[in-house]
Amino acid sequence: VENRSSGINAEYGGKPMCKFEKRSLNPDTSSKMTRVVNIQPCTPHFSLDVPVFDTDTVEDVIARMKRTDRKLKTKQVTLYRYVDSAKGPRQMLAFDQPMMWNKRQLDLDSTVEYEEAGLKVGGKPLGDTICYTVS
Repeated sequence: VENRSSGINAEYGGKPMCKFEKRSLNPDTSSKMTRVVNIQPCTPHFSLDVPVFDTDTVEDVIARMKRTDRKLKTKQVTLYRYVDSAKGPRQMLAFDQPMMWNKRQLDLDSTVEYEEAGLKVGGKPLGDTICYTVS
């Protein structure tokens, strides 16, 4: 069991981002940086790099995103994964259909797991990039 806390982060204007957790983590793979991209056109929300820990739920990842980006605090955020984790992020977005190219919604109670090949949610590969929408 390990206590984790993060101190002051200069990248976010010196505002403290503290989160005290008590969970067992594998010290070799404690976190993996994952790029989270907004697929909606004409919105002020862009891509974020979010650390994803082993045994995180999708709700934990959304809460970490909201702490990182102040514009997301009062918004409803929904995470999606690509069906093909290698080809999905490389495809061009259709302006009028951002949900094209087989994106699947992630359940809030799903747990993120580490495998040798990368992150997995519900046995499906997550990849290095996931996408989100804001409502």
